[in-house]
Amino acid sequence: MEAKRRKDQWTIADDEKLAEIVIQFVQNGKTQLEAFEEAASVLNRTKQACGFRWNKTLRAQYGQMLGTVKKRPKQLMRSHLKLALTSFEELTEAYGQLELKYHELQTEHERLLKWLKQGAQFVQK
Repeated sequence: MEAKRRKDQWTIADDEKLAEIVIQFVQNGKTQLEAFEEAASVLNRTKQACGFRWNKTLRAQYGQMLGTVKKRPKQLMRSHLKLALTSFEELTEAYGQLELKYHELQTEHERLLKWLKQGAQFVQK
């Protein structure tokens, strides 16, 4: 005799899809609530049912993975911030060097103009 299966019973595939969606959303910096909304649409269930299934059954199973992906956006943000600050420092240094070179060239330009004027006056005499 075959056991009766409820129409709304969760399958392994449903659980895997729910977990995949939640982890993907969290990894991309979105909330679990947003993930439940998406999962509800994909699995043809309510977001409340998805949230309940996640918290009651799947969270323990996927908790470590979820913890890992929750940290990742912060780590990425830190690395991007560090890169931006490094880039800013490099740009500031490059700007300082360009400004120094500009002033050197400007001084050289003024010196050459003065020299040309003197040469022109000498030729005229």
